[in-house]
Amino acid sequence: MSLRCKITVVPRLLIILGFSTAIGLAQEVRSRPVGYLVQAVPAGQTRSFSVPFDADTSSLPNAVGALTGVGADYLENSAASWTAGAFSAAAAPYFVRLTSGPQAGRTFRITPPANTATRLYVADDGVGLATLGLTTGTDGTRFEIIPGDTLGSFFGTTTPTDTLVVQGAADVTQADIVQVWSGASWLNFYYNTAWQRWARDSDEPADPSRHSYPLRADRGIMITRRGGTPLELVVIGRVLNTPQQAFHAREENALTFLATMQTADITLGALALQDGTRSQGWRGSGDPTTADSLFVWSGASWHNFFYNNVVGHWQRVGDSADRDSYLITAGTPVFVQRRAAGATAADKTISFPAPGS
Repeated sequence: MSLRCKITVVPRLLIILGFSTAIGLAQEVRSRPVGYLVQAVPAGQTRSFSVPFDADTSSLPNAVGALTGVGADYLENSAASWTAGAFSAAAAPYFVRLTSGPQAGRTFRITPPANTATRLYVADDGVGLATLGLTTGTDGTRFEIIPGDTLGSFFGTTTPTDTLVVQGAADVTQADIVQVWSGASWLNFYYNTAWQRWARDSDEPADPSRHSYPLRADRGIMITRRGGTPLELVVIGRVLNTPQQAFHAREENALTFLATMQTADITLGALALQDGTRSQGWRGSGDPTTADSLFVWSGASWHNFFYNNVVGHWQRVGDSADRDSYLITAGTPVFVQRRAAGATAADKTISFPAPGS
């Protein structure tokens, strides 16, 4: 997702601005609502953050089409005529979103080796492309290619033609921190003004720049504001027209930090991850130590929720109140923890509600 943010002073709100430019593609004309959202990180505090929109479709030729072939690690369109390597550069990541059929809403990152004129190599996160039943040919599963972002492209730099929107510093303790969940631990990044590049908190001067570290649109991040004023992040993009089908880890007790792609506030009850249409075999229990968990950052701590299938509602660990009405604000990501391992694509998928549903 290529959605640059900026520091600004405007009210916190969501505005539907209108419709994106229609795309004409051999009998296909589509337009999607465009959304605008402001999320604030108060001075001295930490906030969870995600962008609940898609970037616009790539401006490169044939960025929308139908699959004519699927392999273990690639998607193919025999009529594409793409420029070799155009979608495979580390400094400018791209993603493929499926837009039709039972797998609509899935997103895969385009990875090396370099794309060819007809083939995109992708990382499937272990769901197994060949197991998804994607159709090929004239009526093949449709897709669109969308640009992604990196630390440098989203949060900026100090180069003369760019703007750094977070507070950088020569000392990591004085700079704003961007945290990305690796699947096992937090990776902490900041902009080092002495080195004039993005860095990890453990980096030394000889280490490479982290400018091109990719930010996945389907994941959340944490931002700690060290500056003396609030950081207000403004994002704009297309509202999803199909629910997101998000990959989540299914090793026992693994945690995945997911963007829910909700453009408006939603309750735990409406998110309904325990529902069979949302997840495969969600484990509810009267005992939170054996139930699957959902963690939401409150601004000061993690609130741990579980679905109590004995009483039929969501609860927060430590109390017995009905938390179905607990509100998750637009753009707020959630940690998902599954107690049991799962092997199939369905096991590793969460289907979030359609935005606005």
